[in-house]
Amino acid sequence: MNRNEIESDPHALLEGMIIGGYVMGATEGIVYVRAEYPLAVHRLSRAIEQARQSGLLGDNIMGRGFRFDIRLVEGAGAFVCGEETALIASLEGHAGRPRPRPPFPAQKGLWGSPTNINNVETWYKRGAHRL
Repeated sequence: MNRNEIESDPHALLEGMIIGGYVMGATEGIVYVRAEYPLAVHRLSRAIEQARQSGLLGDNIMGRGFRFDIRLVEGAGAFVCGEETALIASLEGHAGRPRPRPPFPAQKGLWGSPTNINNVETWYKRGAHRL
């Protein structure tokens, strides 16, 4: 849904996710992109690699002892995967179908761990465009 942001400035998305990861104490971020958006996938993949090469992803980011990485997952593109529990199911290799709540993803999400899910626009606005 927010592929324009990914295609135009993927670094702002990554910056927002890195900031969010630092604040939450997370070590991994995942961007789930529909495979039908090859330009978004290409540009985001390149931006992730550039961030790694610049020392903004990986171990000991900016000498702060903060470890965080982002991986890109290409999804089948099912619209239902916009719902957070369906997205988690898809990432875990299951059919992207919503699950009953509770538990909520913040309590028990991806692989049974607490999981924060936001759309691209939310992370994008936390990045360079809001600082």
